[in-house]
Amino acid sequence: MKTWEEMTKLETKTKVMIIFYIIMIIFSIIVAIINKGFTWILVALLWADVAIIEYCDGKLLKGREALNDIQEKHIKVQSDIINTLLNETAIEIDIQDIKVPKYFTKPNPKKLKEKFDYYKQHKRFKVPIIIDNDYTLIDGYTSYLIAKNYNKISVIAHLKRKKGDIYG
Repeated sequence: MKTWEEMTKLETKTKVMIIFYIIMIIFSIIVAIINKGFTWILVALLWADVAIIEYCDGKLLKGREALNDIQEKHIKVQSDIINTLLNETAIEIDIQDIKVPKYFTKPNPKKLKEKFDYYKQHKRFKVPIIIDNDYTLIDGYTSYLIAKNYNKISVIAHLKRKKGDIYG
């Protein structure tokens, strides 16, 4: 993820324009010194105003774009959460009622150790146990194995509803 500074970095075109305005400021000051004319000092100040306006405008536009991008990402995350909540319900279930399909294979020992360590540290599963309406395990096999290892009688599982279910 980009930092705020990276997201609001001015475009090359804007930087070139600001450099041009600074050159015009310097030129106006030099002319004012040579001609001893007050008018050229005012011209230099006007170029300085234009440079400041260009800088602020560029930063504001980039900031607005960055905020819009952040907002769109947050809206997507919220939508994903809402969709998950609409399609899943957390229930407490006896661990013995969970049916493990035969195609579930023994997990990678390194992966299993990582999940055990996470459980020991956080006192919760890294991945939720997800079951279908028949209490068949869909996901979270390592969490199921951890619960069995700790002789848990019941666990919180997420009941994944199918489209068309009465609540889904």
